[in-house]
Amino acid sequence: MKKNIYSVLLITIILISGQSALALNNKDHKASIDTITKIFLKGPKPYTLPGNLFTIHSAEKILGEKAHLNDSSTKEQNNIVTYSSSYFADVLDSKSGKTGSIYFLLEKFDLVSDAKQKYSSIKIANENHEGVKVLHNIGDEAYFHSDGENFYFIMVRKGKNVFNMKVNKITSKTSLVGFNQIAKSITKSL
Repeated sequence: MKKNIYSVLLITIILISGQSALALNNKDHKASIDTITKIFLKGPKPYTLPGNLFTIHSAEKILGEKAHLNDSSTKEQNNIVTYSSSYFADVLDSKSGKTGSIYFLLEKFDLVSDAKQKYSSIKIANENHEGVKVLHNIGDEAYFHSDGENFYFIMVRKGKNVFNMKVNKITSKTSLVGFNQIAKSITKSL
């Protein structure tokens, strides 16, 4: 019975995250289930899987057009769980001559102090660039950065979690309002 529950959990996680699965022998299967369970079910909100925080719907709302998943991955290393994904617009924008894309990265640390350090190091590295704006209405710490022409970037720390989103190739269809709404929605879910 327990093995069947793990199998359902693994299949559900694979389907939700859009990952593909390989046939596993029983030993590897159990190890994979244990790893996935450890990564995803850790923390105060075990039902919030990283792949559910930033979806194709989120990407299309920001890009303003149909898009597809380009890549996604989850790993745990040095007590940091990292989830990343990227979505690309399906077609070239005729007005801007660019193809919109958006990247999402979520890192979950064991300690708040480690999350603060990560946020601080990236912010300090960028704070002297033009277009950086500290945000006070989202998460525990946040900043937005844009050159107004090519990219939007936001980094948010909430508790032990740090995430960033970057639109790299603003097109005529890209929505800054959608970008801000999705960032606030993700923050609320953490």
